[in-house]
Amino acid sequence: SGEPVLTGRTPKDRAIIHMMQRRAEARLLDALAHNSISNARLGAEIEGYQCAEWGEHQKENALSGMHYFDGVLAVQPFIAGDAFSMADITAFAGLGFADFAGVAIPNTCKNLREWRERVAARPSVAG
Repeated sequence: SGEPVLTGRTPKDRAIIHMMQRRAEARLLDALAHNSISNARLGAEIEGYQCAEWGEHQKENALSGMHYFDGVLAVQPFIAGDAFSMADITAFAGLGFADFAGVAIPNTCKNLREWRERVAARPSVAG
């Protein structure tokens, strides 16, 4: 069928999607969550140990991740290749967390910004 498969059709597609989803988790979603928690944005009731240095380190990881994904999107339309996948959903959620954490996508990340706009306009995302 021609329906999109968010997790891939072939073993290779599934492996690439899984790899890129893990990168989106580690380099965006998790890094930004740790940044917020370590800087008391979410409060001590979630994480009693607050470490501003760890939070700043995670912010730098997230910014590095944004630049990484900008480079990926310079050569392909989606995070894991030519089709929208779970990796795109994870990266999109990570950027949502960036908004919450107050970490802006760098202006130099044109491809990432354009990708985010395209994903946000998808009927499944827009509403």
